[in-house]
Amino acid sequence: MSIFISAVEVGSVRGLIPVCHEFIRSGYSVLIERRGYFAEEEIDELAPFYIDHSLDTDEDLRLFLENNCIKVLLFSVNVSECRPLRIARVAQAMGIYTVHLLDYWNGYKARMELDGEAMFQPTSYLVPDEYARQQAASEGILMDLIKVVGQPAFAKNGVVFRDACQQGNPFESRVKNGIQVLLFVLEPVLNDQGSSVLENSSYRGYTEKDVIQMLVSALKSVKRQFFVVVLPHPRQNVAELEGMWHSSGGDFYGEIQSKVRGRDLLPFVQGVVGMASTLLYEAWLVGKPVLSIQPGLRNDSLRMLQGKSGVEFIDQYVNAEVNVGEWLSELTAISFQQSKLRSELSEHELAPMRIVEEISELMGSI
Repeated sequence: MSIFISAVEVGSVRGLIPVCHEFIRSGYSVLIERRGYFAEEEIDELAPFYIDHSLDTDEDLRLFLENNCIKVLLFSVNVSECRPLRIARVAQAMGIYTVHLLDYWNGYKARMELDGEAMFQPTSYLVPDEYARQQAASEGILMDLIKVVGQPAFAKNGVVFRDACQQGNPFESRVKNGIQVLLFVLEPVLNDQGSSVLENSSYRGYTEKDVIQMLVSALKSVKRQFFVVVLPHPRQNVAELEGMWHSSGGDFYGEIQSKVRGRDLLPFVQGVVGMASTLLYEAWLVGKPVLSIQPGLRNDSLRMLQGKSGVEFIDQYVNAEVNVGEWLSELTAISFQQSKLRSELSEHELAPMRIVEEISELMGSI
């Protein structure tokens, strides 16, 4: 009996990679579809378990699942690629257990109908915490199917943060000169949800262009020096982002760095700014001040950070630039306080093991 693993987009794959490691260490038979970010991420330990078959048709999928004695499908759907959901529908029709891992606190229902068909109800719907459990249920996921397991992508965040703290500060010379360093985390909002309701019914109420302009305008108004590290999303068109940053006047305040991993910079920045990126939550977990700028927000599933201690959440256009400026000004008073890891980290540390246990129970019932 084998486990088949399918995910394509970066957030989903990063959530499943630690689980793949746990399966392998525990001696399970696993096969991983090498597509999307699984094909881009070089992970030597996983290489022997990748399959590169095209599996273009439903019949190809059925034969593959049958010939490889697949008993459980572990999959994760994100915002634009519906292939894992398509595989789940084929697997469920064959009587194969289907286990979905939610990588972030949004789109609970949308992920299960991304292919345009009726909402899919997997055997198990795994979520990071109780908040996600309640939100998923409110959107129609059957409560009995939802299991709280943590987010495996954050399992080693505490260790990674402590290790990074021991490295040399790449911004040391700037800090010595009194310059505050910000990490600005971008998302391809314009491409994913459009710029209006007419263009896309999932329009957030803002785009990254709006948020870039607000931040730059606020930087111009404060009487402090900042250096902004602009971090593109892996799916972002960097050339387009460079155009937005340049036209907003952002070149004076910072630069786009597309070849760094945001979590590696967290120990060395005074604050983290963004919209609804996973990295904002990661920054919050390790005690960094966080600013979420989502003016005109229409999607309540993107409010997960709202109300958390240490997070400034802006969801209105009115006074938005003023509020951003105030956050920047106040940041200088807390910028050199030592970060304190939050207790929620311990819940995520156990996530890979919990997911393996969940699937082990399913396989034991076969």
